[in-house]
Amino acid sequence: MSLESQILILADRCVKCGLCLPHCPTYGVSLNENESPRGRISLMQGLASKQLAASPILTDHLDRCLDCRNCERVCPAGVDYETLLDTTRDWLNQNSATPLVRARQRLALNVLSRPQQLRRINRLLRLYQLSGLAWLLRKTGILRLLGLDYLASLLPPLRPAINFERPMSETRPRGRVALFTGCLGSTLEQTTIQASLVILQRLGFAVELVAGQTCCGALARHSGETDIALRLAQQNLQAFAPEEVEAILYTASGCGAHLMKYPDLPWPQTAQQATASAFRSKLQEITAFLLQIEWQDSIRFRTTTLRIAVHEPCSQKNGLRQANLAMDLLRKIPGLETEALPGNDRCCGAAGSYMLDQPEMAQTLRTEKLQGLAQLAPDVLVTTNPGCALFLNAGLGHDAPMKAVHPVTVLADHLQPSDTSLV
Repeated sequence: MSLESQILILADRCVKCGLCLPHCPTYGVSLNENESPRGRISLMQGLASKQLAASPILTDHLDRCLDCRNCERVCPAGVDYETLLDTTRDWLNQNSATPLVRARQRLALNVLSRPQQLRRINRLLRLYQLSGLAWLLRKTGILRLLGLDYLASLLPPLRPAINFERPMSETRPRGRVALFTGCLGSTLEQTTIQASLVILQRLGFAVELVAGQTCCGALARHSGETDIALRLAQQNLQAFAPEEVEAILYTASGCGAHLMKYPDLPWPQTAQQATASAFRSKLQEITAFLLQIEWQDSIRFRTTTLRIAVHEPCSQKNGLRQANLAMDLLRKIPGLETEALPGNDRCCGAAGSYMLDQPEMAQTLRTEKLQGLAQLAPDVLVTTNPGCALFLNAGLGHDAPMKAVHPVTVLADHLQPSDTSLV
């Protein structure tokens, strides 16, 4: 079936009722119908039926979509908006994208799929920070003159990359699980991965850190680079296929929302779809897994007076349809207070690569979140998506006393006895 036919079939489910409009962050900011789900679906229908041309104005309206999936959660017709948008972006790449833009996009996506390259980049950027060059370029205003000040503000203080590609075992484990670390596990997300290992091993699980795994492919799929997304998915399926584990756990909700859709990707063969379905049957978000299993009485947590604000990523509440898990899990810590971050029904603006591609809208949406944080004034902010954490920490200032971390990091830090502080 052609991409045009797929777009029209998916779009025809929309009855144009407009119930999605109040829930769309970009429509809420612009009040422009073209910036709403209903408006964008009409634009996609126009493209597929050849009633509209792929003009820069039209593609800009589509590119400003966050893919937060708020609209899917409230849609009475059950429109699969994310698949519709991904398919349209695939069509645009094949029919209107300039070769230079496409080549640059594919190069960036291919870098994410190669852990060794990411570690090299991490070393170079860490040298840039430690040498004082980052401070000098910022203080002299050179970054601003080059238009790189916003991009530089997103970069957190980097640690040396860690090689997690090794099995972790227990002598007599209560079970065996595998941990999906994705493309950033050994660099930006190493604290979360370490905390997950601490918790799981204290609970008696043998944890397999599977060699050969790679980026989940979400960025590629949402960029319309479906061939790259399929290649990355196939690599992950092959990496995890030999593992005899009861669950495959992921810590990043954004990755998890895409991993769960592996069987729905446009696989050329039904056998690949079947393998993806078997893979999905073992997938679990780590906070959901920790809430389901039985905790031994010997595992105790330090009493604390910390006040925690909980940010619900769009990928958690809309993609996975799993809300309030972080708050429920953190109740295991005595004395800890949790409160939902105001505006949890809205995207923070990170949205994968959106914070890079659409900085103006992204920062507008982030400002709402930071205002909510200022009202609550918590000690720590927790979120299950690393992109959200990165973007919110950049807004707070990477040297601010409060920072966004994964809930398992808070949990591991309060294990009793604990000789490692992760928060």
